[in-house]
Formats: sequence, structure tokens, C-alpha cells
Amino acid sequence: MNQEDERLLKGCLKGKRNAQNQLYNKYERRMYAVAMRYADDSDEALDIMQEGFIRIFNNLHQFRGEGRLHKWMDRVMANAALRFISKKKKVRFQEDQELELLLPPRNDTEIQINTKELMDIIKLLPQGYRTVFNMYAVEGFSHKEIAGMLGITEGTSRSQYLRAKKAIQKLLEEYQITQ
Repeated sequence: MNQEDERLLKGCLKGKRNAQNQLYNKYERRMYAVAMRYADDSDEALDIMQEGFIRIFNNLHQFRGEGRLHKWMDRVMANAALRFISKKKKVRFQEDQELELLLPPRNDTEIQINTKELMDIIKLLPQGYRTVFNMYAVEGFSHKEIAGMLGITEGTSRSQYLRAKKAIQKLLEEYQITQ
């Protein structure tokens, strides 16, 4: 952990508002990005982020100093997103044949991909695919952890992840996006 994070962590643990403000300001954009991976829109992401930061500040004492603070915060924020999703709506896991209905009309113009465009492609995925894909590929949860958090089997987690990868590949091909 770097010295600035260590200083902020100590201040937050002592209940210092200034340290909490600084930690929030330092990681606000990163945590918003985590929340947006799971949210349907920016309002949902802000709700997730608010809940996530509350959990971060309430549970900072659980951070053991192993690894980077922002990685721990990423996981807390991802968990907040999952709780938000489970409260608001049931995650539905799609079958392959349903994917065809999700493809928007094809545009034959050549597209160069960047991070935002890739995130937009991922947002086109059904929520079940998107949730498992983000948890596994982006957040680094294991299929066992995902299964436990979502109340599904490890096999379902693996299947949804593989289907998400195929769907992303199909969308990239559909838009003639090169990787």
C-alpha cells in the first residue's frame, strides 16, 4: 500500500472527516467505473456508488493491508452493485437463442474500438451475462465466489461467462470491430 493510502486509511479509521473526503475524492472516478459496469444507467451507478462508499467506510477496519487498498475497494463496490441488483430486480440468465434478439441493427461503417465502446458493447449483454462477465473477468472473483454471491451453481457461472464471451465476440464481429 502506498504512503498516501496508508495515511488516508489511518485517518478514516480514526473517524477523521477530512481523510474520508480525501479518500472519496481520490477514488470516486474509479468506484463510479466499477458501479457503471453493473448499472443500467448513471443514476443507478450513483446509487450503487453511494451504498458502496458507505460500506467501504463502515468496513475499512476489515482491510488487512494485504494488497492495494483500491483493489479491496473495487470488491466492496462490486458487492454493493450485486446487492443493488438483487434488491431491484432478479438477474435473469439467458439461453443462447435469446442473444439474436439483443443485437441492434448492424452498421457497416468501420469502427475503431476503445474502452468506452467496449463498455458499451458489454452493456448490450443481458444482465445475467454482464454480471457474471464483470465479476469474473473484471473484478477477479472466482466462479465459486460468484456462485455463492448470486445463488447459482459454479457450472452456471462458468456457462454464463462463456456465453458472455461468445456474445461479446459476436457483437464485435457484427460491428466489424477488430481487437
